[in-house]
Amino acid sequence: MASNKVELLKQKIAEAEVYETDFLVGLNDEQVQSRIDDGLVNKNKKTVTKTTWQILKDNVFTFFNIIFFCICIMLLIARANPKDFFFILPITGNIVLGLAADFRARALVNKLSLVTNPRQSVMRNEKELMLASDELVLSDIIVLRAGDQVCADAVIVGGKASFNESSITGESDSISKEVGDEVLSGTYVVSGIVYARVTKIGAASYIEGVTAAAKNFSRPQSEIKKSCLYVFRLTGTIAIVFAIAMTLIWLFKSEISYESYSEHAVSFAGSLVAMIPAGLYLLSSITLGVGVINLGRKQVNVQELFCIETLARADVICFDKTGTLTDGTLTIKDLYNHSDMSDDDIKMNMASLVASTMDTNGTAAAIAKSFGKGKKKAVAVIPFDSAYKYSAATFEDGETYVLGAYGFVDAKPTPEIDKMIKKMAAAGDRAVCFYRCQKPLKNDKLQAKCELIAVLDIADHIKEDASDNINWFISNGVDVKVISGDDPITVAKIANQVGVPNAANYISMDGVALEDIPELVNNHSVFGRVSPTQKEAIVSALQAQGHKVAMTGDGVNDILALKKADCSICMASGSSAARNSAHMIVMDNTFSHLPDVVAEGRRVVNNLQRTSSLFLSKTVFAIVLSLVFMITSICGGPSYPFSTSNMILWESITIGCGGFLLALEPSKEPITGTFLGNVLKTALVSGTVQTLSVLVIYLSYLIAPDFYMGSRTVVSTCAVYAFSFLSYLTLFKNCLKLNKYRTTVFVVLAVVGIAFVTLDYYFFGFLSNLVRGPGGRAGGSEYLSIYHWIVIISDIAVMSIIYILVSMYVDRAYINRFKKEDSKNEG
Repeated sequence: MASNKVELLKQKIAEAEVYETDFLVGLNDEQVQSRIDDGLVNKNKKTVTKTTWQILKDNVFTFFNIIFFCICIMLLIARANPKDFFFILPITGNIVLGLAADFRARALVNKLSLVTNPRQSVMRNEKELMLASDELVLSDIIVLRAGDQVCADAVIVGGKASFNESSITGESDSISKEVGDEVLSGTYVVSGIVYARVTKIGAASYIEGVTAAAKNFSRPQSEIKKSCLYVFRLTGTIAIVFAIAMTLIWLFKSEISYESYSEHAVSFAGSLVAMIPAGLYLLSSITLGVGVINLGRKQVNVQELFCIETLARADVICFDKTGTLTDGTLTIKDLYNHSDMSDDDIKMNMASLVASTMDTNGTAAAIAKSFGKGKKKAVAVIPFDSAYKYSAATFEDGETYVLGAYGFVDAKPTPEIDKMIKKMAAAGDRAVCFYRCQKPLKNDKLQAKCELIAVLDIADHIKEDASDNINWFISNGVDVKVISGDDPITVAKIANQVGVPNAANYISMDGVALEDIPELVNNHSVFGRVSPTQKEAIVSALQAQGHKVAMTGDGVNDILALKKADCSICMASGSSAARNSAHMIVMDNTFSHLPDVVAEGRRVVNNLQRTSSLFLSKTVFAIVLSLVFMITSICGGPSYPFSTSNMILWESITIGCGGFLLALEPSKEPITGTFLGNVLKTALVSGTVQTLSVLVIYLSYLIAPDFYMGSRTVVSTCAVYAFSFLSYLTLFKNCLKLNKYRTTVFVVLAVVGIAFVTLDYYFFGFLSNLVRGPGGRAGGSEYLSIYHWIVIISDIAVMSIIYILVSMYVDRAYINRFKKEDSKNEG
């Protein structure tokens, strides 16, 4: 169906009239309206946020929820006790919370996306307009400058520029394109400016739409997502196998009747409901959704949900100097003339060069602001490119001038200039050199050695909050690297001012081979004269050493590194291509939000790890006991003895309320170990101990049935109280290290649990399977004596000691294991 629509669109494009308007004029209103009427608009599917169907599917129509709905129907047919349907309430509550969080997160992200969604410069009616990419129509003239991402296939009709086509070819080398060449959606402009006529739109473009430019941005590798999917698939498979086995045992071992079906349905429901960690799925969705909402309130637009986790796991963060440590506001402090030309002539030629190349970087903007637009017209230009770090122009009068970084233009050095450049760099300023060349440009190359005629002293303003934020990362266990294309001395000076450790041990990457970078990344914190491919290589080298790397940037030269990083953050003021490559966008360009982002990610991951063990301990418990009682039922003994209502204290209070409250707690501790390892080391011990508590009581029943009045309901009630109270051990373990919030949560839930058990024993009977007296009150033919309570308390005490001892051993072994792995990685 989708392919048919694409083919139909391509056919309409092929049959449409081509409006070959002048590229400085563009389409008129009548032509634009004609394209809109014909449906030839650059509409694209947005994929950053979930659709309504995806939200419903993820929260309502999940595999586990469908199983629960089927169980509910089974119980209805069996006319089960109304209390056996209580498990539906927490599930319904989780669904409502999940829907609310997802819809709210979507609304907030969409609102922020109105600002960050790519926009495109377009010529219409002889005016340059800024339109949303989905407002473009076929034959529109788009204006592409350095940093712009191509949002629809087009052919160049004016100008010349270099493009990065790594999204197509996988190669990061820039490709020069001029009039007649095709540019494809998803690529971006490295340098220069071109006018291009749109030839394909929407689904017919090479990459479908602006958001599909994110197809080339690497999605975060989420450990939480991978682990949860593994758990869900495993438990889902086990649940199906057990459901089939329990049904077959009932069919072949029992007399088929409505009464036997009712007993089977209650046992079946009790086993599967306890076995399936459905709340874990919803809790992870809610926790991540709340994280998106919290970050949205702090003006951080999350473009990929699980990047919250990957940023939280980052132990190295790489900053580009401009836009993160400094705000990119460049100011010309002074001009040092080293020629026979007047200062005014030098300024006029500089301004003319910048106007001719149409560069829009910070240096070009500072020159244009200070020196004006210039008067001379160029016959050949080389726009600025961070790969060779200069721009050049040959004018109609035959003169050729070059503007660039010192040492990157072939010119005769002098001790005086060297001393001046070093002095500027030591002050944290940027030195930009102006050269004169005796021969005109040819084939986009300089044809002769140049003469340095002037030096600009340019200051970059350090952000007020840079020092505090660098200190936050360092004090929270995140290593800081500064990688910049500027002079390493200048970068080191600024890095030292904001508190980057080891800033004095800087390195210039000029001429450093990519294969040598892995040896350098651990020895240096400040890297200057870094090319775009070197930035990417630095990130790759850190990842190869086992680090989780976050990258911040805002320019074209940062894009390769942003795509390579485990989590990438871009300022909203950055280029459209950089924003499309990033996982997160800081809307107000405030560096101080980055610690908030990391802290929010750590809260999500740490709390989700803690609460997940609460859910999975019940899963372990149910799987083992279901297997044990399946064997006993085959041998003529009891089947799974617990109904869904027997789990209410464990399910609703210690797991439901405890998990939800712990998930909301702020948590800035660095993340250690793996998600699944951290969860299972608690869940396996807890689930096993609670299983043992039940088996011990049933073993005592086999030894002395008269003690329990020969009643299976009495023994099952004792077991229910034992594992329900032991569930608080898991809750307590998850509250360690105790603080005011966690202590309050545990004490309140403990009081609630005691109150519930008391009221339930005398009035409701959710936990007990005892035959009730008149009005459903305690005091019927079955009851718990003081001796039964002694057995329950003794069971709890012994199992608690076992739990504490085993947990201490497992925790110590787990920590030692990761210490050995860390030592191995460091070695």
